[in-house]
Amino acid sequence: MVTREEAAVILWIPIGIALLMWLGEDEKKVTATAVTGKEAYYLQYNKDEIFKNLLAAESHLKTVEDQPAGDNGFMNCVVKHLADAEQHSDEAISHSLVAANEEKSENFKYISSCLKETRHMIQAGQLSPAQAIVNVRSIRQNFEKSNPEFDISKCTACDVA
Repeated sequence: MVTREEAAVILWIPIGIALLMWLGEDEKKVTATAVTGKEAYYLQYNKDEIFKNLLAAESHLKTVEDQPAGDNGFMNCVVKHLADAEQHSDEAISHSLVAANEEKSENFKYISSCLKETRHMIQAGQLSPAQAIVNVRSIRQNFEKSNPEFDISKCTACDVA
């Protein structure tokens, strides 16, 4: 038995297709612009979140001391920030294909891969905080190169390196 909701979807799909075929070129351009605008909005959101989480991970790594194996403490929080930045990098891959270009998308793939590798190494206890901060700074610097609006390398008020 088909539910009321399923029936509504089944009935509206052909209408939507017919509407798209009926739209003129100008209306299709407006629709494409709306989609691109939406993708650009989400891409900007993803970039903001990647940036904030990289800085938060760096901040934690500056203050955490080496801990015995199995006692991750603050390192768990670093893992959380890296996982969040990785998730936003994954989303940015598809958003940048629509709102930017393939090169930008490839850069987000690379950043996501680096974040995942660093996160896994921290989780496995293979990186000390000092080693992890080098990795995270390298990832942030790569992110800043491809997103110059986030470049904080010239900051003279702190030691962001």
